[in-house]
Amino acid sequence: MNKLTDYFIRFRHELLKSFLETFEMLIFAMIMAFIFGLLLGLIMFLTRPKGLFQNKTVYFVISTLVNIVRSIPFILFIIVLIPTTRFIIGTGFGVDASKLPLSLIGIATFARLSEQSLLEVNKDIYETSYALGANTYQYIKDFLLKESRQSLVLSFTSTTISLISYSTVMGVIGGGGLGYLAISEGYQNFNYPLMWIIIIIMIIIVQLVQTIGNSLAKKLDKR
Repeated sequence: MNKLTDYFIRFRHELLKSFLETFEMLIFAMIMAFIFGLLLGLIMFLTRPKGLFQNKTVYFVISTLVNIVRSIPFILFIIVLIPTTRFIIGTGFGVDASKLPLSLIGIATFARLSEQSLLEVNKDIYETSYALGANTYQYIKDFLLKESRQSLVLSFTSTTISLISYSTVMGVIGGGGLGYLAISEGYQNFNYPLMWIIIIIMIIIVQLVQTIGNSLAKKLDKR
């Protein structure tokens, strides 16, 4: 324990810098995942077979793209995206370059999870909204999303935790953050106590995110 404390003090500046890099990557990816992931999930829910706006072509295209992104091993996904990232951002490495693959995997993950959350809503809710005179927009906003908000929060919490895990992989290509510090300074330089400190930090972050997500979901549960 004393050795871990000594390493923490010794590398405190590097740990803080890496933590802020990870935080920057995650915040950007989380925002993109929430906005576009929820949008895609809603479109898949509405256009799926027997959906309100059933459209096999739209559903097939979006669902297939989501499955492709989720099925590619993340380390290979990062490498494949390097030319695209370099074209868009100007570089294939670093914190800014890490935001693109993280955002895409976050969007695909949350899109599928949000679709599943919307499918859990009682199918009679549409008939209820129709009987109350609600239009399509009101049905989606005031009935569908409200009824599924607890499940959506838990789904987004799971997506965020997945993004935390994926962010450490970015260190393999010099993407910055805690993962890069753990690999470059911890593993490759045989500073294993530093590597364990970073693992402990990541565990604490995940526990904190899960606790916040569970508390928020419980507060939003009005069923």
